[in-house]
Amino acid sequence: MKLVRQLYLNFWVRPRIQRSYRKLSLSETFTRIYMSKAWGEVSDQQFYSGWGSQGKAADEYCKNVVAFIRSRGIESVADLGCGDFRIGRQITSKTGVRYVGVDIVKALVERNSIQFDNGQIAFLCANLATDPLPRAQLCLVRQVLQHLSNAEIDAVLTQISQYSFALITEHTPKSPKCFNRDKPHGPDVRAAYGSGVYLEHPPFSRKVEVAWETEVDDDSVLRTVLLSGLRSNAHE
Repeated sequence: MKLVRQLYLNFWVRPRIQRSYRKLSLSETFTRIYMSKAWGEVSDQQFYSGWGSQGKAADEYCKNVVAFIRSRGIESVADLGCGDFRIGRQITSKTGVRYVGVDIVKALVERNSIQFDNGQIAFLCANLATDPLPRAQLCLVRQVLQHLSNAEIDAVLTQISQYSFALITEHTPKSPKCFNRDKPHGPDVRAAYGSGVYLEHPPFSRKVEVAWETEVDDDSVLRTVLLSGLRSNAHE
């Protein structure tokens, strides 16, 4: 029964979802995701970034990022794809870093700015693949690339070469069937097909260090890799 459901999702439901987003821009895509509650909803909040922004795995991620910030003496962070700021709020409250949260959804950025901007914390509306990004020592990209096409991921990797350190976190299978299966941008992820974003494998072929992994369920983990010395790290 589980296999039948998986086949139904992969060959009927998910292709229909992908077709509905294929012709939208990135801004239109992620605005629709939030407005349609495609990642779920919380009754008292207009914007919700999904299960990945809360719970044990999210708490473990914040704990590890805070430890990294302290160990490296990081004073400034750019959180690329900051979403509803649930994650950023934990990190900033425990470190006091200068923080800029970047997201492509204008209404979400405006909401975050009204509620949380305080001089030490700020927000910027930008397309990670094409727009100028804020200066910082460390950039965080958490469960963002998994929603983009391979070409868009490559563009983001070029963009983040300005940072001294980048921590990239993705939802990946424990036993992947393949690496970096391509997909159009949208709310779905490669893990549903037994794949994921692995920056050390083609077509990206970056040098990475696995920083940590946190179990999500019996089949998958949140995998965080560190890219450093990024300007010399880009593939030919």
